[in-house]
Amino acid sequence: MKIHRGWFILMISILNLLACLGFGRFSLGAIIPFMKEGLQLTYSEVGMMTSGVFLGYLVGALTVGYVLKWISVKTVILTGLTMLAGGMLYSSVVYNFLSAYLACLLIGFGSGSANVTSLSLVGRWFSTKYRGKALGIANSGIGFGMVISGFLVPYLMIIHPTEGWRISWGLLAVAVIVIILINFFFLVESPEKIGLESIGSQGALQVNIEKQKDESSGYMIKNIYTDKMIWIIGGIYLAWGFSYLIFTTFFVDYLINEILIDKKIAGQFFATAGVASIFSGFIWGSISDRMGRMKALFFICFIQASLLLAFTFTTSHALLYGETVLYALTLWGVPTVIIATITVYTEVKTTSIAIGFITLFFGIGQWVSPMVTGYLIDLFNSYTVAIYVSAAVCYTGSLVCIYAHRRHMRLKNNVVTEKGIPAK
Repeated sequence: MKIHRGWFILMISILNLLACLGFGRFSLGAIIPFMKEGLQLTYSEVGMMTSGVFLGYLVGALTVGYVLKWISVKTVILTGLTMLAGGMLYSSVVYNFLSAYLACLLIGFGSGSANVTSLSLVGRWFSTKYRGKALGIANSGIGFGMVISGFLVPYLMIIHPTEGWRISWGLLAVAVIVIILINFFFLVESPEKIGLESIGSQGALQVNIEKQKDESSGYMIKNIYTDKMIWIIGGIYLAWGFSYLIFTTFFVDYLINEILIDKKIAGQFFATAGVASIFSGFIWGSISDRMGRMKALFFICFIQASLLLAFTFTTSHALLYGETVLYALTLWGVPTVIIATITVYTEVKTTSIAIGFITLFFGIGQWVSPMVTGYLIDLFNSYTVAIYVSAAVCYTGSLVCIYAHRRHMRLKNNVVTEKGIPAK
């Protein structure tokens, strides 16, 4: 039996997320402790530098939907990945805070534009029925990046104690260049371009049935910027964007300086989290396909907030290891479920714009979080208060999920009543 081309596109999407997020953003968690030491930065400066990545990501994600009106999906992905590789190469030669900040801005912009476009591509190749699972699989690329950086960076620091972090950035840039070449030769923008249908689709009739079903259930967003539901979902995304950063960006440093764990072992903790997180998107994407998006989001946010608090009460390395694995098993559930929701709520031609808009909220949370976290660590000379704040924000996000679910059900019932369809 011939394998559908969509599965190959999904593999390319995994590589793209590996590059954009696994290498471009979350390798920072492994590199920052050594970069901080090498450039002699304060925690406040580290927080601002990290925020540079997320500010760049925010701008890239927000503008890419409009760029796609004039430039093809493939061109945007190739351009974004090229900027990402350039920012990594620049990071390998930075010499002070300002140059590091500018390099992070470039990494973030390239990452945001290529990531959003790659996620919208998955929506073209997979029908609604399989979209949550497909996006979960695509997000596994982030976990692979955490695994690689978690093992690579500490190993290079042992071999090259002063320049290991620079070599790490250079090697990650080379890996991104390889991914650029794979996209150049093998990426196809949509199944229609090669005479195929999306995976799970049963032809034009089925597409129309799905669309009518969505509209009858109150799913379709008519105006992206004024729809109240998308703003509520954006609030959840903002809360999660703020809270998870302390784990993905500062966790290795927390283990080294607060729990006094050896650098190599701390890197292994981070790599283990990466391994566990590979499955998180698929697990929660599948759960959300069955349970419902907002219910799944509630459980993810509640579990993550609880585990953040647990970190502050745990000194046992074995318990910390277990908590790390549990947190990682939920890690990419939120972006998977939220992007799946948006691709169902919107038409294909507006999906990239909608993802970019919803990422605005996410980006704001990510941009503010490192600065607040760095300031609180410097102020209290400890991570405890910063972790409490992140947990509180995440708990707030879980409460908003309950409100969002109730509103969704109310809208659904209103629409089916108006159309004369018996409510289930």
